[in-house]
Amino acid sequence: MENNFKKENQQKQFCIKGMHCKSCAELIESKLKGLNGVEEIEVSYVQEHAFIRFDGERISIQDIIKAIEEAGYKASVAESQNDNFQREKVIKVRIDKSSFSTILIAVLLAFIIVNVSYTISLRNKLAAVTNGEITESEDQTGQTDGTLKEIQPSQQGTQPSQPSRQQPSGAKVDVNADDDPVKGSESAPVTIIEFSEYQCPYCKRFFDQTFSLIEDNYIKTGKVKYVFRDFPLSFHEYAQKAAEASECADEQGKFWEYHDKLFENQNALSIESLKQYARDLGLNTANFDSCLDSGAMASEVQKDFDDGSKYGVSGTPAFFINGVKVVGAQPYSAFEEIIEQELNK
Repeated sequence: MENNFKKENQQKQFCIKGMHCKSCAELIESKLKGLNGVEEIEVSYVQEHAFIRFDGERISIQDIIKAIEEAGYKASVAESQNDNFQREKVIKVRIDKSSFSTILIAVLLAFIIVNVSYTISLRNKLAAVTNGEITESEDQTGQTDGTLKEIQPSQQGTQPSQPSRQQPSGAKVDVNADDDPVKGSESAPVTIIEFSEYQCPYCKRFFDQTFSLIEDNYIKTGKVKYVFRDFPLSFHEYAQKAAEASECADEQGKFWEYHDKLFENQNALSIESLKQYARDLGLNTANFDSCLDSGAMASEVQKDFDDGSKYGVSGTPAFFINGVKVVGAQPYSAFEEIIEQELNK
């Protein structure tokens, strides 16, 4: 019986491509820890690896890889199996064999986490009320839809647990569209300005789930003018050059096609990939490559970032609907509500 137990339990190290930040690691960790048969998880976003100990009789390697890929990342078993993780960046969870003591500990830990989360949420909501960032129309339950702000490291101490949906009446922000790419009629009564980047998972969620609905119902009907401005976060390795690449594509009149291509291929944003997408879209590759390699658009991207910071943007995605601030990958209904309010004025 003892030999069978050892044979059933396996431990593997997995390579996970596209995991570049703490929120990415948390997403993968949450996906894995709910799987039946997974007993220990260690996720390192620094090395893009995960160490997983599991019961091979209850779950297979392919099941684990499938779960990771369902979260939007590319996974494979690492060729070299070792445990040399950089501990300061590891998210770790242990799941031991069921027993009364382990169940009791799990319940106690869950109780502590809930209480700590509630305390932090309450503190941040009080701070938001003081700063005039929460309105009566906001969800007063404090429930989130999974849209976490991608906050820069220097600003993590002030990160709210759930971003406010909009500014209170009369507190609109006067946001300049600058000379950035526009989709829709210039004379549209409503202008949406998005500050975003191409590596943020929540920006992609907005692109996948909400943007097309806004485009079909409001942009194509002449009711909304949509502007995209760059806000690459420093802890996303590929975000800066991806933003520059999109500006290079804009120089050739292909910004929105390139914008879509980057979100559709968020896990492949290397310089080589950025140039390949330009070729795929039929751009003048010599001009594009020169633009990207020279950093000609770095100042344009930096200007967008500086402007966003001036307008109070601290994470992505962030939106201004005729100056009304919306933060996070909110559902379509949140945008629809504000757009309709603006149209009815």
